Amino acid sequence: GATVIDVRPQTEFMAGHIPGAMSNAFRDSFATWLGWLVPENSPLLFVLGDEPLERVIEECLLVGYERLVGVLEGGMPAWSEAGLEVARAEVVGAEGARRLLGDGAIAVDVRELSEFREGHIPGALHIPLGDLESGAAAIPRDRPVLTYCGHGERSATALSLLERLGFSDLVNFDGGFGAWQEAGLGSKQMNGELN
Repeated sequence: GATVIDVRPQTEFMAGHIPGAMSNAFRDSFATWLGWLVPENSPLLFVLGDEPLERVIEECLLVGYERLVGVLEGGMPAWSEAGLEVARAEVVGAEGARRLLGDGAIAVDVRELSEFREGHIPGALHIPLGDLESGAAAIPRDRPVLTYCGHGERSATALSLLERLGFSDLVNFDGGFGAWQEAGLGSKQMNGELN
């Protein structure tokens, strides 16, 4: 019944994770997203990489999470060596994202509204990360889903939440909207202007 929180960087999570685990890379906003996305009083089990357990515990306690029930001993290598199921997700850069969208994938922008208004991938569905579970019904299940944010960490969390909700054919856009802009692929603003 524990919620599995994978605190490794998003690239490591995408390369292999426990099915149903939530990606919440250990960074400055770790505690914020934990408090926003995980129900209070949930028992938490952690998958670590190089992150110091003591710091992860401190951040959890900071936002009132005290039911810390364990850590996966040996991390994902031990999980894999035990022959247990490992989930993986595709990661693409700007050109891969453009190609996927051209082939019919739906882009889901999980940034905040202010970020979305400043510019987004044309045709993207906007559902902020904090509203994703309640807004997931708006996402089509009959085509690939490309999650993106500003850089790739929130979108990795989004991908993990959608995976837990039974979505398949999920792809994370590494580099996010910043990479899209750097590649000169064009963006749309809320006023309808194309850049």
